[in-house]
Amino acid sequence: MKNIFKSLIVALVVIGSFTSCEDSNLPIDNLYDNVDQTGSVLRILRYPSDIVNISGNAPFTNVMDYLFEVQEGDGSSTPDFKEVRVYLTAYDDQDFEFPLVDENGNEFGEQLIRLISNAEFDTLSDNNGLPQYNLLLPTQEVLDALPGASYSGPTFFSVRFELEMNDGRIWTDYNAGTTLAGPYFESPYIYTTIFLNN
Repeated sequence: MKNIFKSLIVALVVIGSFTSCEDSNLPIDNLYDNVDQTGSVLRILRYPSDIVNISGNAPFTNVMDYLFEVQEGDGSSTPDFKEVRVYLTAYDDQDFEFPLVDENGNEFGEQLIRLISNAEFDTLSDNNGLPQYNLLLPTQEVLDALPGASYSGPTFFSVRFELEMNDGRIWTDYNAGTTLAGPYFESPYIYTTIFLNN
């Protein structure tokens, strides 16, 4: 009788182990199995001051100072990207309704300020060993890119980043998604700094 019970228990354990090894058909498992992890994230580690001016007199500075790193979507430490492009658009209002204009009333539109190649990310982060870059944008360089601009009051500099992968895909603020702007990824791809002309 003991042998029958032992055989029955062993048979139940074997049957249970086979049925518990089946793949799940739940929607969440399907989602995780089909997530594309081939992109990269441009993580901003340090943002510039909220307000800059031309003189650099305290309490303001005359440099927009960004520190960022690139992380591959699959978590590897060698991201596969070509370059980072830095664009600037200037506005007369904080709602971005009135673009900055020149003395003839012509809008400047978005200006390409910098191209940063993969090779320029030559410093590795102390935190996680990812390639990082320290971008310094002096306000004079920004003003030179907007010749003849009329600065009647505070001007709002919107700096937008594009991360181009080696396969041609581009990640920026309009296609990266809101998840990347959160506290973990810290990758909004766009940031606004106020410029005071004094």
